[in-house]
Amino acid sequence: MAMSTKAAILQNPLFSTFFKQSFLSLIGLIALTTASLVDGIFIGQYVGAQGLAAVTLLLPYITFLVALSLMLAIGGSVTIGTFMGKGDPHSASALFTQILVVTVTLNIVLAGLSYIAEPALFWLLHIPSDIAPLTKQYFSVLRWVFILQFSGMVLYYLVRADGYTKLATAALLTGAVSNIALDALFVGHLGFGMEGAAYATGLAQALQLIILLAFFADKSRTITLSTFNKPWRRLFYVLKNGISEFTNEISVGVLFLVINALLVIRSGSEGVAAYSVVNYFIFLSIMISFGIADALHLLVSYNRGASQLTRVNAFLLIAIGTVFIVGLIITACLLWFKQFFIGLFLAPTQQVSNYAYIIILYIWPLFLVNGCNVLLSVFLTAIERPFHSAVIALGRSILFPVCFLLFLFHFTTSTSLDKSTDFSFLIALPIAEWVTLGCAVFFVCKHYDLKQNT
Repeated sequence: MAMSTKAAILQNPLFSTFFKQSFLSLIGLIALTTASLVDGIFIGQYVGAQGLAAVTLLLPYITFLVALSLMLAIGGSVTIGTFMGKGDPHSASALFTQILVVTVTLNIVLAGLSYIAEPALFWLLHIPSDIAPLTKQYFSVLRWVFILQFSGMVLYYLVRADGYTKLATAALLTGAVSNIALDALFVGHLGFGMEGAAYATGLAQALQLIILLAFFADKSRTITLSTFNKPWRRLFYVLKNGISEFTNEISVGVLFLVINALLVIRSGSEGVAAYSVVNYFIFLSIMISFGIADALHLLVSYNRGASQLTRVNAFLLIAIGTVFIVGLIITACLLWFKQFFIGLFLAPTQQVSNYAYIIILYIWPLFLVNGCNVLLSVFLTAIERPFHSAVIALGRSILFPVCFLLFLFHFTTSTSLDKSTDFSFLIALPIAEWVTLGCAVFFVCKHYDLKQNT
């Protein structure tokens, strides 16, 4: 990091420093979130509720691929950065090349396996028969797109590891913007439906990958494609460094799988479609929180290292206040303007829209605290409490929600008169977030004394 940037983090006014860093962290995440939201809007409006359900039912498998890619990408970038810090670009280049080869090969193999074992995969994902044709249309294209998408994801992190942050961000923004434009063309204008959405994603990912490949045209880069003159066993260190990211993503995938299965049992594909709309707003709130948390991690790490503990406290309070306000805004939008926001995805006359309104009434308390949980988990990492951070991350992503969901689903199954429209078991999700918040606050109070450090 340039000295001027470091000095700004340690000396500049608190609010301007915090929001500048947050803005930089949020650019890429907001681009990805916007593309995902717009994708859902076009599918909901031009394909219908069943199209939304088809996408949502594939999320556990997609999350599995994301988990594998992040494990290689983040674990690889950390190890490559270590080699670069030691002044060993040859080892960094060899590992860079090995990771790319493994990533592309793994994604090709998984695409082939998903083609061969598609019926078994659909059974595992609890895809009902009325949704299977649409899911098949979408997935028949998307399984091959994933080769580009997840190879590009890994390359994005590796390019950043060599200091090409602007190029990586430009690629991400181009991919997101082009995905929106291509959705409008293929799904909205040409009416290609689910296949059109998949082709739009594929072309957008191809453009993103082309921009990332421009990295290899720069003769001044430190990392190059290298012959395999270094041991492949070093990939185990990459996997070890990235295992926490893999665990976090897999936890989210398991939660998606459980929620989808319970919704299919309770309300069929319409229940899945209704929840998928609300889930887009959960995704939005989490992405914004991750962007703010990423900035907080940087600010806390540098100021704590410089013993600027008063600034650490201030940045923590500013960040918590910010994510809480974001949560309030999203909650207000969904409670007071639910017809407008749900109407972006679904026609207001559809039964699925009514299901979505009911789900919002059970889900809304989640938005008030989920950002705080993301923030406090990252803060615990920044003050070198990784175990407690992992407990919070796993608690909110799988342990508490799955336990509460299964218990409440069993309870409501035995007591509900009209089971098909009873989504009360989904209150397990906000309960899980609030229980997690209690644990997070306990850990922070136990291991970080605000008064002592002021």
